[in-house]
Amino acid sequence: MSDLVAHAPRFSEQQATELARILFNISAKAHQLPSEHDQNFRLDDQFGTRFVLKIANATETPAVLEFQNQAMTHVAREGAVVFGTHAPCPRVCVAANGEKILTIDGPPGSRHFVRLLSWLPGKPLAKANPHDKDLLFSLGSFLGRIDTILLNFNHPEAYRELHWDLARCDEVVESRLDNIEKGEKQNLVRRFLERYRSATAPKIANLRTSVIHSDGNDYNILVSPCDRWRQRVSGLIDFGDMVHSHTVNELAIACAYALMGKADPLSAAARIVAGYHGAFTLTDVELSVLFDLICMRLCASVCNSAHQIRLAPDNDYL
Repeated sequence: MSDLVAHAPRFSEQQATELARILFNISAKAHQLPSEHDQNFRLDDQFGTRFVLKIANATETPAVLEFQNQAMTHVAREGAVVFGTHAPCPRVCVAANGEKILTIDGPPGSRHFVRLLSWLPGKPLAKANPHDKDLLFSLGSFLGRIDTILLNFNHPEAYRELHWDLARCDEVVESRLDNIEKGEKQNLVRRFLERYRSATAPKIANLRTSVIHSDGNDYNILVSPCDRWRQRVSGLIDFGDMVHSHTVNELAIACAYALMGKADPLSAAARIVAGYHGAFTLTDVELSVLFDLICMRLCASVCNSAHQIRLAPDNDYL
């Protein structure tokens, strides 16, 4: 089985604790974090300092990880100026041997790359309450500034094929649609696919492109207090899905997650879009396709999850 889930690392918390000690000279207790196809562990040392130990999927290449590292370094450096506070993303740590990407052995015949990142303060947007209009505006504004920073960043690995790339939503949804149970649920996704092909696909060539984070879900977006009563978006984690794509996809992806569970999703979307537009001006054609892109992200999400659940039915994250 060649799917990413089949090649996910499977290290215990005790093993992660030992890896941190041997590779990075950190004496800390490891706690596993949710992940789709990699393994991430929060490390807590005796001084209260936290790190993230990342063990990559066995199919991952060092070039892609270097791409992610360079992107985080770029965003952290430029973001400290743009945001005027702490860096808006994790920083890449150096191992005891001076390297940033190390290799370890997994189950017989498999090898995995390991990295250590700084821990970014804040709580996930998913756990922030309430999602008021100011917080939603700050979500859009934050991502608009991130995309402004990324405009002058590029890397050869950004042009890789990635099934989570929203620019590929048409083929991904088509190829994995049959994993959804037949009936109204599958028909609903099929209707969105047909709408996308007729109304949006003809405009795709007119969209701007750049490197984007591409996974602004409500667990990758971090929130911090800005005064006694209000919260704002303050950080972004998990650069594993970074890709060169249509720039507006960044906004569509964030909206797709932030709108779930809202009583008035369109009003919530308007606040996110307004925040983004204030920081990174949208074109008329980008605005015209945004609704369909939001819908297609949700369609791709359920199609990918349905496909992966069949391969790994015991994975609670999926």
